[in-house]
Amino acid sequence: MRVLITGGAGFIGSALARRLIAEGNEVVVIDNLSTGKRTNVPDGAQFIFADLADPAALALIPDGPYDALVHLAAQSSGAISQKYPYADLQANVGATLLLSRWCIERSVSRFLFASSMTVYGNGYHAPIPEDAPCRPISYYGVSKLASENYLRLAADEGLRVACFRFFNVYGRGQNIGNLYQGMVSIYLAYLLDAIPVPVTGSLERYRDFVHVDDVVDGLRRALDVPLAPFNVYNIGTGTKTTVRQLLAMLVAATKLPSDHPIEERAGSASDVFGSIADIRCAAEQLAWKPRVQLDDGLADMVAWARSERSE
Repeated sequence: MRVLITGGAGFIGSALARRLIAEGNEVVVIDNLSTGKRTNVPDGAQFIFADLADPAALALIPDGPYDALVHLAAQSSGAISQKYPYADLQANVGATLLLSRWCIERSVSRFLFASSMTVYGNGYHAPIPEDAPCRPISYYGVSKLASENYLRLAADEGLRVACFRFFNVYGRGQNIGNLYQGMVSIYLAYLLDAIPVPVTGSLERYRDFVHVDDVVDGLRRALDVPLAPFNVYNIGTGTKTTVRQLLAMLVAATKLPSDHPIEERAGSASDVFGSIADIRCAAEQLAWKPRVQLDDGLADMVAWARSERSE
């Protein structure tokens, strides 16, 4: 199998690339290295440096054929999307549209897209099914939903599309140095330095934290199973964890005192208060289920982050 991975130098993309390479598949990675690292790209993968928001970048993609494109490249910071919404539009919606047309023109049959739980917006207190109304409250959420809709049109032209609405992904390989995205990695960055953790918004906000290994497993399964023309899958655990609970688990995992200082600050209007995934579609159609427990995943992430700092 030959797979093109955009954002393959990033957190999720590099993990997927490593798995595919280990299985003997051929992988081409495209990344602009804005948040990813060249060293993340596994040996055996072909690497192309390019910014996919630029239409000219498509000419840099090596000739096919490809069995699938996995589009993970994105501007994925909610805070940055609020500050620079037009750049967010170009990086997320523009690149997705361009890539979908590229796939149709070259008969690439399968397109996996990294969407987000932010497409749902606020107002859901129970696990959210994929057919729930989408009312995003951030520019980032709007860009992901718009990308899904462009891909829905591409599916009408023959492209097999699977949109993965990721909930809060965490795990080893996450960029600890990026304080603009990744709730777990942001908090961990402060805890590793044993300094007070600034928390924007209520400690009673809640999320559904899913480990990167489980995310990669979901993507990998979608490369093999028969797909309808257009598919949407929530990728989470179905488990509610408040910010307060997460911080307590991280403090314990870093072996800091249980009363380590937390600074609760005013929240943002574009931040969803709570979200939990209903994962029945992925379970039924992909035979997928999350396996990594949060406490185990956090302990592993802390051990990895400390080893990275000691090198």
